[in-house]
Parts: sequence; C-alpha cells; structure tokens
Amino acid sequence: MAEKCHRISENSLDEDNQKVYKARATEHTRIADETGEKITDEPVEKFAESGIINTGSEKMALENQRYGRNKNTLVNKSYIESGEYRRKYDNVTDVQAVNKSLYNCAKKALRHRSGTVFEDMYWIDSNTGEIILSVTDSKDERAIAYTERIKNIINKNENVVTIHTHPSSMPPSVSDLNSCFENKYKMGVIACHNGKVFGYTSNEKINERLYNMYIENFIKEGFDDYESQYKTLEKLSRTYDMKFWEVL
Repeated sequence: MAEKCHRISENSLDEDNQKVYKARATEHTRIADETGEKITDEPVEKFAESGIINTGSEKMALENQRYGRNKNTLVNKSYIESGEYRRKYDNVTDVQAVNKSLYNCAKKALRHRSGTVFEDMYWIDSNTGEIILSVTDSKDERAIAYTERIKNIINKNENVVTIHTHPSSMPPSVSDLNSCFENKYKMGVIACHNGKVFGYTSNEKINERLYNMYIENFIKEGFDDYESQYKTLEKLSRTYDMKFWEVL
C-alpha cells in the first residue's frame, strides 16, 4: 500500500494530491516499520459500530438487552422532543424540507430503538426530503445489512442523504464512511442515542486496517473508545477525502 501511494504521489499532476498521497505513504511505511504489519486494501472483518471488537462485558450487556435491560442505550425522549434537539437539524443541509425529514426520521428511529442495540436507517431525497427507503426491522446488532432490494433501490436514486441511529452513540465508523463513498451518498447523518448528531461525507475508500490500527494505538495511549474513534477520524481526514463533524 505504501508503494502504491508513493507511485501515485510521484505521477500525480495535481500538487495537492501529491502532498496527500505522499503523507499517506509515509504514514503507512512508519506503521509497517513499527509493527511489522503491512497495510493493504484487502477486505478485513467488519467491526461493530464503535469499530472495536466486542469485549466480554459488552456481550453481557447485549444479552441483558434482549430482556429489555440495556440502560446504556436508553434515549432521553424528552430531550429529542425539545427545541434544542430540533434546532440541530435546522441547517444540516440547505434544503429545509430535507432537514425536517431528517429530524422526523431521527425522532421516530430513536423512540423505536431506545434501550436496544439495533439500528434504524432512512434514505432521503436530498432535493425534496421524500423518504426513498427505510429499514426499521433490522435484527443485526449495531448494523444495517444491505439486501439486494436495498442495493437496487439505491442504484436507481442519486443525491441521497441517509440517516441512521447509533445505539452506542459513537461517531461515524469506517463502514459508514465507506458505504457513503461506495453508494455515492451526498452525505450521511447519525442520530446517537445520547442526543449527539454527526454528519459525514466521503469521496474515497478508507483502509479498514489502518483505521483499526489507529484506534488500537489510541486505546493503548489511554483514550477511551469514543475518544479513540474520534481521534482516528480526525487523523484520517488529513490524508483521505472524507469529512465528519458534530452537528451542534
């Protein structure tokens, strides 16, 4: 992967692209030297919403959730009905009909999934605010599976904005960002169970091994899961064509 980035940086006609790929190649080389592991673009196992492998304690939490006892993912329903929460969506996009639709979908999904580790997801027309597609019956923990029906509908629509919930209230995952790029979404929005809202865009596939390695390194430095994922995204945004932000 480092060699590929070096070749691209050397042959690119765009000076800004040369700098980006050179920086990425240097980082890949540094990690390979320190860990002995080569960074490649080969597919790897996809992780949970947090991008971190489940621990034993989390598995116990998931088991408790099945019996309605997952307090960690309960939603403050009074807050999501408040003006403060609604105003977060006022300027997510430049189209008020889309912003209204995003808020209504977020509120409905958070009410539905409160106290669970399951996600709801909506696909919205970025010009009209019309809901193109929704998944509200997912049985996959902290994930949305793309069926052939979903893929076919997505392929027939352009300028799509998505919104889905994050039970653990984490920022966008590498899977979220890569899905945004691969499906050519205009942008994605995440409605967290704790009331946080994130927006993100991606115009390039992000290396999952690099993403996971960054997270692991930040955890070793003493940062918690949320901080590690946030710092990883900040670091990746310096060398990849992606953006994320908290909607305040």
